[in-house]
Amino acid sequence: MRAAIIITISILTLGVIFLLALAGISNTIVEEDNRFSREHITYSSRDKKPFGSYVPYKLLENFFDNNKAKVITKSFAQTYRKNEHFREASNDIYIIVAGRLYATEEDVNAMYNYVSAGNRLFMVVEKTDSLLEAVFNFSTTADTTFKLPYDVAVQSFVNPGFAPDTFFSAKGISMLDALGKTDTAITTILGTNAQHAPNFFRINVGNGHLFVLLNPMTWTNNFLLEKKNIKALENQMAYLPQYPQNVYWDEYYKQLRYRQQGDFSNWQVLMRHPALKWALWLAVLLLLLYVLFEGKRRQRLIPPKPALTNTSLEFAETLGRLYYLHHDNSNLARKMIQHLLEYIRNHYYLNTSQLNDEFVLLLSRKSGHPQEAVAEMFRQVHALRLADSVSDNELQHFYNSIYQFYLKAN
Repeated sequence: MRAAIIITISILTLGVIFLLALAGISNTIVEEDNRFSREHITYSSRDKKPFGSYVPYKLLENFFDNNKAKVITKSFAQTYRKNEHFREASNDIYIIVAGRLYATEEDVNAMYNYVSAGNRLFMVVEKTDSLLEAVFNFSTTADTTFKLPYDVAVQSFVNPGFAPDTFFSAKGISMLDALGKTDTAITTILGTNAQHAPNFFRINVGNGHLFVLLNPMTWTNNFLLEKKNIKALENQMAYLPQYPQNVYWDEYYKQLRYRQQGDFSNWQVLMRHPALKWALWLAVLLLLLYVLFEGKRRQRLIPPKPALTNTSLEFAETLGRLYYLHHDNSNLARKMIQHLLEYIRNHYYLNTSQLNDEFVLLLSRKSGHPQEAVAEMFRQVHALRLADSVSDNELQHFYNSIYQFYLKAN
């Protein structure tokens, strides 16, 4: 009977362990799938997750002679307006990696002037902005009838000089936006999507170039770390100058979910997220309550605190008067020596077991009392310790010595 119970408990335990293992595997699969969902896309240079852009950001300086990209967190128009060097540049590279691009009219005009001056604006976005398309004279389309597995990202390049590395794929999100109408005289097709439609192109603008890649999946950590997909980034960077004066990495537009009215501010960040907005209003409410209930309080005046007196000096005087009444000079001298040594130990942290020349030197330095006076005081200490009796004059002389020491000690 007992054996049967043990066997039954063992079977139940193994069954529970098996079910927990299955649940763990199931959760792992769900978590793995969630890591590749659209809600985890950030394109941020600080994000090391699959759909972040930490890897391409770190690789950039290798393509531009160790010229590390400067991170921009303000709108293009604001940067262009406030940075004189930015306005006068003619050999810079500005990279934007984002989802849907939302730009103001001022942003787009600043971009056009920036590119016309001889710079390169490299946009890696899922969808471009209508204002941008109007100013740079192109349009984009998306064929929703084409069906491709949701978890496959594809990018091809048309330059035969890249052969045989012209096709790249990885787990990700398919992006099928492509170039629609454009001025073929100034536009060069550089790459295609899974439907073989042009999604990577260059537009000549004045002395510079606008690059548009409608597949930011190729600029994510997961895509570049699969197979030999870093070659895809190398192919794109091959169209940019190797020795630019400055390289800029934009962290502004990837945060936007709608077109801004004027400059984007920190207050807009707070108001855009419900949790931050409620936290702000709660902080304002608590501040108002504090002012309302605490504003009438008046702190009482703090009475002046008397300066600390030298209690060791007072104690020595009291002790002297007490023993002097009994005229026990030897006992009084020993008590004065004992108190003196205890004072030195507590205030200067010196070992009083050896009252030699080294001790005298250390005490003089720490107390600020002249070395000769300290030496004389301890000569009296030695003499009083060895004396069978102490006269009034000897006691008075020793008292004056330690009185001066207490009075002038630091």
